[in-house]
Amino acid sequence: MIVVALPLALPHLTPAQNAPRSTVSTVGQSAKIHMDQGKAQMEKKRFALAIRSFSAAIRRDPRLSEAYLLRGKAYDQVGMPQRAIKDFTRYVELNPSDPKGYVSRGDAKNFNLEHEAALQDYSSAIKLAPSSAAAYLGRGLAYAGLAKYDEAIKDYQWVLKINPNNAEALGNMGVAYMLAGKPVEAMSYFEKALEHETNPQWRAKIEQWAEKLLQGASAAKQKAKGPTR
Repeated sequence: MIVVALPLALPHLTPAQNAPRSTVSTVGQSAKIHMDQGKAQMEKKRFALAIRSFSAAIRRDPRLSEAYLLRGKAYDQVGMPQRAIKDFTRYVELNPSDPKGYVSRGDAKNFNLEHEAALQDYSSAIKLAPSSAAAYLGRGLAYAGLAKYDEAIKDYQWVLKINPNNAEALGNMGVAYMLAGKPVEAMSYFEKALEHETNPQWRAKIEQWAEKLLQGASAAKQKAKGPTR
């Protein structure tokens, strides 16, 4: 009797499983190389080049969530908020439990004057991370942009309870009180902010606001005295 050797049944392989291991690892390695390049360019503030690197990483791995987050930040830096928002939305889709995506998207919406939409993102972030200072600071800015100064002040107060020396919260609190027509409170927070603010540009702005308040107070005092002879 002649025995015929039958071929063994082979398991069904998906395209990814069927691909040579070297090819799969090369794709992942290539995406990492572009990510590292993009991060280095971000540190050097070469945002256009960073965008190209992160885009290259995404082409090699479309589910690489960090690439969308960082590319969104780069788009934000070059003044392209709509593209930034699109990337942050993709990051949120891939990482719905990470508050960073909501805060980043809220920041981009604030920059694009979409304050109502920004409020929703910051509130979502706060639900996920109730101690997120960045979310409260962003939501305070959104409230201030909508002229809801009392709500903005409450959010800044929350941040200052956690860190009384937070220069950003102190400065923003001063602005909120100034816009709310409360110059005494505003001046108090501007003075505190100047004690802790190290950024020269923001120090200059705070000093300008404080000077404006002093000029307004001087004019009001002169008006109360009446005309001089």
